[in-house]
Amino acid sequence: MLAPELIKPVEDRLAKLLDLCDVVDAVLVATLDGHLCAMRQRQKKYPLERLATMGSTLMSLGDTITAELAMGTCDNIISENRQGIVAFMHINQDLVLVSLTSSKNALGLLLSHSRSCAQDVAKLVKPR
Repeated sequence: MLAPELIKPVEDRLAKLLDLCDVVDAVLVATLDGHLCAMRQRQKKYPLERLATMGSTLMSLGDTITAELAMGTCDNIISENRQGIVAFMHINQDLVLVSLTSSKNALGLLLSHSRSCAQDVAKLVKPR
């Protein structure tokens, strides 16, 4: 879990992602064991609490697959769907960022803005 004093700065960074990239519909930060830490979405249409659990499970599966294949660490997982794209990526060894768009043509924007957000969140939560 995030320390209570970090929740607001992380939520602010998630809000900034939505402000900077119009195609991102929702974003969340979850622990690797599935606890939702922070979230933001444009409209209350996605079950982000459940997505936190599924996202952490999917990242663990990705880590297991890449370890089994000796391909290094799993950086991100992309789910391209008929009605959009969901990107899952590690923030650090404890946290996952999940972002989604309903635009089928926005993979590059989703990934680049989400990576930047993940890097910023990693800096925010890094022990000092």
